[in-house]
Amino acid sequence: MRKSNEFSRRDFIKKSSAVGLAAVTLPNMDFINSLEINERFQIGATFILWGYGLDNLEPALQEMNQLGFHCFETFGWTIQEMEDKGIRLEDVIAKNNIPIRSAFCMTDVLDPSPSKRKEELAKLTSWAKLLKRAGGTLVEYCPSSIDRKGYDYKEHKKTMVEAMNDYAKAVTDLGLTCALHPHTGTPIETEEEVYFIMENVDTTYMKFGPDAGQLEKGGADPVKIFRDFMPLIEHVHLKDYEGGDNGYLGYAPLGEGQVKIKKLLKMLERGRDKMVGDIMFELDYDNKIKPAYSTFEAAKISRDYLVDLGYKFS
Repeated sequence: MRKSNEFSRRDFIKKSSAVGLAAVTLPNMDFINSLEINERFQIGATFILWGYGLDNLEPALQEMNQLGFHCFETFGWTIQEMEDKGIRLEDVIAKNNIPIRSAFCMTDVLDPSPSKRKEELAKLTSWAKLLKRAGGTLVEYCPSSIDRKGYDYKEHKKTMVEAMNDYAKAVTDLGLTCALHPHTGTPIETEEEVYFIMENVDTTYMKFGPDAGQLEKGGADPVKIFRDFMPLIEHVHLKDYEGGDNGYLGYAPLGEGQVKIKKLLKMLERGRDKMVGDIMFELDYDNKIKPAYSTFEAAKISRDYLVDLGYKFS
């Protein structure tokens, strides 16, 4: 019997159908577009729009709460920084009355040395334990950033798959879900890289947490990828993309870019009964260029777009 990280895309689709998971090949898109959004999923927000530092966290939570987002996501290293300074994330959550759902965590996947793997596992495990203690349920996992000039994933595929299997199993063993997050500027950016990894990692442990805007920016087709890996999606970064130097690294408030946000949401509502993580509104922050909107305005535009689609906020 082949190991779970060795089956092909065809095997993946057959396996998903055989065990009764949500259909990988969805009904025709005209049918899906005729469906009303049924509000199955709550909408949270990631921390990144408000900045990257610990000092930005509470102002972010205050605005998220004011806008009615149901939960939030921060970074694993931010939670660790709080802990190192004697600040309990649980206390910050209680003060701001908004729960944490997930943490964005990055570790190296290209260094094959046992010492590096051990170091990265210890770091990820520490972040995951702190996340769980604070009430979180999912690690949005992303390989560490690299210089992609001259990079060829085929030269590193064995090391990458082995590393991510180790990381995902460690997170799962702690009682959390680990979901892979393809990201520009990392070893998993292009459509080809996404398919290779998701068809070769052990999906018993590594689930999928796609970012619509990152996929679009990386030249991939978010609709195709969401459709093909729907049974594995446990978390989503809902982000739009318009390109250019706009203060958001080319991304945009929801509804102002070219990503097919409405279609993706309808696919999720049709294809997933539930997810461990929620759908997270996200908009990247660029501290070198002043954007057109304040953080509150950009988040409000995005929230209002989702309200128009039928989602409710507290």
